[in-house]
Amino acid sequence: MLKPYDGPARVVVGFDGSEDASRALQHGIAEAMEREAELVLVHAVDDTVLNSAWGVVFDPEEIKQGAASMLAKGVDDAVAAGMARNRVRTEIVLGNPAAALTRMSGQASLIVVGRRSNPGGERQYVGSTSVGVVGAAHCPVIVVSDNDIVREQRTGLIGVAVDTSARGAVALEWALSECQDHGGTVVVISVCRAPQGRWFSGGQPTQEQKDAAVEVTRARMTEMISEITEDFPDVEVTLEVPYGSPLDLLTARTEDLDMLVLEVHASFPTYSVGGTIRGLLSHGRCPIGVIRPKDSHGS
Repeated sequence: MLKPYDGPARVVVGFDGSEDASRALQHGIAEAMEREAELVLVHAVDDTVLNSAWGVVFDPEEIKQGAASMLAKGVDDAVAAGMARNRVRTEIVLGNPAAALTRMSGQASLIVVGRRSNPGGERQYVGSTSVGVVGAAHCPVIVVSDNDIVREQRTGLIGVAVDTSARGAVALEWALSECQDHGGTVVVISVCRAPQGRWFSGGQPTQEQKDAAVEVTRARMTEMISEITEDFPDVEVTLEVPYGSPLDLLTARTEDLDMLVLEVHASFPTYSVGGTIRGLLSHGRCPIGVIRPKDSHGS
């Protein structure tokens, strides 16, 4: 289980003035108000860009002044949304943005960042800052995008990806706790993965084989999640067991969810988050919540 932060409730938002960061700010404000938490707006000045390859040296003080003006506008937005000004503060830090936010995550209840998906023809790519934070943060991270579907009202559904090896159990417990505190329904999604690779020599599985695999997965998942959900009797939980590609199916499911929660098992030193999570960060249409188990931190 992820070691909980036991200090004052604190929501940290990475803010750089981009459209995705503006969406992260809106989401962070809502989270802070719902949790009655302090809101911290952070802008990291990447020291690697202060000295450009063309020999141009940027003035750090001038950059900080611009960042302070940008963050002040963010504070005004939070106050206009209903937050008390004394519960909103800003920080400007020098260094790699992902590293800076990761350091701050040790004293936070939640990190909210934009995913900086940049159009490239028909494709989009998740930014290195969000990937870095997701892979190393010490608290849950919510990654949002200007590409997310905007709804007038929430669907009330929080999806959680869990498999039969219990990868996702920590994410499920966190989602259950969120719904217990703030309302909502948890949808556990366990994808019965279609066989891939040359090891599968029997050709395409028949519909009967697919149905049997789904039923076995459903039975195992029902037993496993019942042990976790018994501590949250007031939270409605449903189970979905689709068959196919996890990335494709989970991406499609984000069209109907308020948030999809995933568990990441990133390992030192690269903190790689894996293709499925990276793909969902790039292509998902709802906020993506990511949480690391305690043992993933090497502690």
